[in-house]
Amino acid sequence: MAHTGRLVMIARELEKKGFEVVFGAGTDALDILKREKFHYHLLPEFERSVYEEKLKRHNPFIYSRRLIEKFVKAELALYKKEKPNVIVYDWRLSVKVSATITGIPVVSVTNVDASPYYDISRIRFPLQTPLANVLPARVISLLCSKYPHKFMRRVAPVVISSIFLMEIIRLSPALIRLGFRLSRDPYQFFLGDLTLLCDIPEFRPVKKLPKNVKMIGPISWDGGNKLPAWAKKISNLKNIIYVTAAGTGDKNTFFKTLVYLKNTDYTIVATTGNTLKPSEVKISYPSLYVTDYLPGDFIMPKAKLVIFPGGNSTAYQALTYGVPQICIPFHIDQEDNANNLERLKCGITINPFTNFSNAMLLSAIGRILVEKEYKNNAERLKNVLANYSGAKKAAEEIVNFI
Repeated sequence: MAHTGRLVMIARELEKKGFEVVFGAGTDALDILKREKFHYHLLPEFERSVYEEKLKRHNPFIYSRRLIEKFVKAELALYKKEKPNVIVYDWRLSVKVSATITGIPVVSVTNVDASPYYDISRIRFPLQTPLANVLPARVISLLCSKYPHKFMRRVAPVVISSIFLMEIIRLSPALIRLGFRLSRDPYQFFLGDLTLLCDIPEFRPVKKLPKNVKMIGPISWDGGNKLPAWAKKISNLKNIIYVTAAGTGDKNTFFKTLVYLKNTDYTIVATTGNTLKPSEVKISYPSLYVTDYLPGDFIMPKAKLVIFPGGNSTAYQALTYGVPQICIPFHIDQEDNANNLERLKCGITINPFTNFSNAMLLSAIGRILVEKEYKNNAERLKNVLANYSGAKKAAEEIVNFI
């Protein structure tokens, strides 16, 4: 959802500049593209079970040789039909292969943590989620302490590069068959002829960037302009907590969160995103309002805090409105966002692998709402983000590149 949403926001800006935009996307993205009325072609995509069985369990080897060939061949057929002048992709890594084969210029939209430019020496490296299924919580806690963590900050870049290189070697027979010339760069699939980093250095510190890599600021889909029937009921309420399952959340944790908040004095507004359908939410109480998506400019100004899995889009969207956050991360990217929010004291992380409980959640809510520095720090980031307009900047950079 976050990746489709970013491209939708860029596409709107490109259309304003007179460009024709055509999407290629998997079925999970179609609801958003239909809502936005963009012309699209269906492409093969990973089953959601791949996320549940691999990514959520920190297995980075999500592509098989058969799948990469299937994806690339479908993309090549689409390029032949549409004849694009430029291809813009957001984390669909097979696109770098297919675009390079055809010689069509390619723009990558990504985050600093998927590039070699992340200054890991200045952040807390995410360890809890990737190790949760391997080591006891006590051991992980020791690894996350001060001195072992200094060691991890040095070792982590080497480990990450090695994993990416292993993936490239594993897929190389298929890539060579397709006609793709491999390089030794472990990040080659994440970087385009132009790479747009949807971050700010205050949130994700960066090293010096080359000329074809631009930091443009965050881009979040605004949820469209469709509001649920109950929107007017909450318009003037002041005590709102926003809970979202987002694009890659966990159903059980989402349900638990709604149950734990049932007997509080807060109004709970919840969105299911792509994780589940609103009809699957069987929990009901007078102060709970559920829908699939909500425009950020509708819900964020009303929310006292946001509870979510830790996705990049929601994190930045909340900070844009100065809203502190509680993150319940399930994979390394979500934990990286959560760690940066904690580093900046704009949020609190709850580890879902250590018996996520009612007491744990209510304690975190109490801390955020009582200790004013969480709100003050979120407001400080809001002022920084006011200087960025990610989608407009992305469109400008793409036009200049063309």
